[in-house]
Amino acid sequence: MTEEQALLRGARELDEPALDEIFETYYPLLYRYIYQHVRHRTTAEDLAAEVFARMLAQLSKGRGPKRHLQAWLYRVAHNLVIDHTRRQVHRDHDPLDEGIVSTEHEVEMEVHGSILRRQAAAALQRLTPMQRAVIILKYLEGYTNAEVAPMLELSVGAVKALQHRGLASMRRYLAHIRESGED
Repeated sequence: MTEEQALLRGARELDEPALDEIFETYYPLLYRYIYQHVRHRTTAEDLAAEVFARMLAQLSKGRGPKRHLQAWLYRVAHNLVIDHTRRQVHRDHDPLDEGIVSTEHEVEMEVHGSILRRQAAAALQRLTPMQRAVIILKYLEGYTNAEVAPMLELSVGAVKALQHRGLASMRRYLAHIRESGED
């Protein structure tokens, strides 16, 4: 029995230490995944917490994850991100950086980094929700195609196809930005 399966067994029995370990293990991962989509700290915290609230609600009813805890958690997170995105009013601004930059060189580096982050975020936002999820899970979270597939309820081949199309779309968009001189 794997550690994930043992945790899941404990969670299904509503064992508090198992639930605590699940939260401690998966909250940072889910928060980071969600943050890559919503780009807002408080919203990412709220949505990550909602994943666990939904898990507890399902477990208390005798439902919830049966075999693959991590995949189930990411699927719920993905669905919450999609729901949030649909409700979100379009906002065209970067979040304020809470750090204070002190030197001219640091200011230049921060501005350059901000432009690159904004371009990458804009390229990600142009993808379909499934392409965006695959790109974030693979390249920002470091999961393999085989790990991403059950998280998004897809075949490995479908993950590869979404990855290929998503990266091609991002390349085209970023090339267009560079050619046009847009920021």
